[in-house]
Amino acid sequence: MIKQTETARLPLSRRQILKGIAAAGAAGVAGLPAWGAAAAEVRELIVLTGTTPWLPAYQKAAAAYEAEKGVKITFRPFPYGGMRTQMTNATQSRNAAFDIFQLDEPWTGQFYDNGWIKPIDEIIEGYALDPNILTYDNLPLWDRQQRLGVTGGQVMGLPINGNVDLFVYRKDIYDKLGLQAPRTWDEAIENGKKAVEAGEVRYGYVTRGQPTTGGQSVSYEFMHVLYGFGADWFTVDDGSLVPAINSEAAKAAATTFRRLLELGPSRPQTVGQADCIALMQSGQALQGHFVAAGMPQLEDESRSSVVGKCGYAVVPAGSLGKPVPASGVWSLCVPAGQVPERQRAAAEFIVWMLEKKQQEVFAGAGGIPTRKDIDVSGAGALRPIMEGARDSAPLARGSIRYVFAAQMLEAVEPVIGQIGSGEVEVAAALDGLQAKLAEIAKASGFAK
Repeated sequence: MIKQTETARLPLSRRQILKGIAAAGAAGVAGLPAWGAAAAEVRELIVLTGTTPWLPAYQKAAAAYEAEKGVKITFRPFPYGGMRTQMTNATQSRNAAFDIFQLDEPWTGQFYDNGWIKPIDEIIEGYALDPNILTYDNLPLWDRQQRLGVTGGQVMGLPINGNVDLFVYRKDIYDKLGLQAPRTWDEAIENGKKAVEAGEVRYGYVTRGQPTTGGQSVSYEFMHVLYGFGADWFTVDDGSLVPAINSEAAKAAATTFRRLLELGPSRPQTVGQADCIALMQSGQALQGHFVAAGMPQLEDESRSSVVGKCGYAVVPAGSLGKPVPASGVWSLCVPAGQVPERQRAAAEFIVWMLEKKQQEVFAGAGGIPTRKDIDVSGAGALRPIMEGARDSAPLARGSIRYVFAAQMLEAVEPVIGQIGSGEVEVAAALDGLQAKLAEIAKASGFAK
């Protein structure tokens, strides 16, 4: 059974972040071999990671490894926008700066397809995925021929943080106004309007409307609505991907997403994940949806004015009639170009991190566990968040994971951001995006 720890209340300071970046940038990583060179016995692993809300939980869980195995774990944290660039540069320049990569879900297709990741089941002979590890729509399992994740594929990496979006709402205001927890996005919108009209909050709804580069941001929040309307980016026809983002269902989803953002700050294209968390913490917002890993901050007594006042649930449903969350899972992987000794040491650490004991520590510190057998009953104030993530996992569909995800997101992020901010007309914007996706899929060999 997990127990809540103080780590969930210790986000990284700016000084800590900058210190980590500087350490990684100063003359590379001292003591590591050149790409492909011989390696001595491994006593330290250099782990690329992100300045994510759940990094303290990751560090907490990993802290016992040195005492237990005699191998020091040194984290090199980078802002989200720089992580993929760091890993790509290290790979293409044959610079063995890192022993472990941390891949956001949209990056997996590119890294796996390019052969930049060494499969764990090739490093550790006979390794089989623990059946208690969640696979999130086959995220870790890669088929080289089909160029996608499938049941029975090779184990490429392991999911370390099981992010999905949750719906969070102010229970106290809901009770005061006699509102019911929404089952649909339309009901959430109506509840938001009522709370604003009653003068209880400034904003009726918050979620990310800010586009990003190098990954997914606003498009990820949009996917929880898109999938709930039964829509998707593509359909499959005779083995080819056919863009479907201008379907009637997708247009309805995009219109609903805009209506959600209209209940938030006047310039939604400037609202990022940290802003959503801050608006909920300060009591300015009634409700919203964002990643589960960010929600423990709402229960931080040193920073939040809404401790104990929030409810957490699976995201609402669209016209499909059932909620369909999008997974936003982070995976730990081994760079293909590292020397065998370091690959083996890295793979052993990754497997260790996914064991039940470490996942319990991780969850107790605010991370979202990726195992089915974690008892969250002792998580204290974090228990409803962990239960919401647990209940969402079997409903979740994969987010953008295509081999061409990087090119796709460059097209998708700004358009969804413009739709959310009201800068463009929905149908015309989606028609334009449809054409762009057709070009990208064809250029990557996935469409005729």
